[in-house]
Amino acid sequence: MGVMSCSRRNCESIMCDCYVPDIGYICNECQNEFKEISTIGNLTHTELEIRVELEEFMKTPKNDYDNEKDITADEFFRNHSK
Repeated sequence: MGVMSCSRRNCESIMCDCYVPDIGYICNECQNEFKEISTIGNLTHTELEIRVELEEFMKTPKNDYDNEKDITADEFFRNHSK
């Protein structure tokens, strides 16, 4: 198996094993982020609905959603500690 890098902008993950035709490879970290921020959630949707939202997500730079995600004050300070 060759090195398959994630197709999401600014993602440096390699060895991705999930391939979505016409979208590309997506690493586990990006999959988890998509599931976390997506309006799709764990509800059932058509494959087309998921594909449309995933396509838009893959165009966003990695870490772009970090500023929009709700976190606690403890998480905020932990993220900014050395």
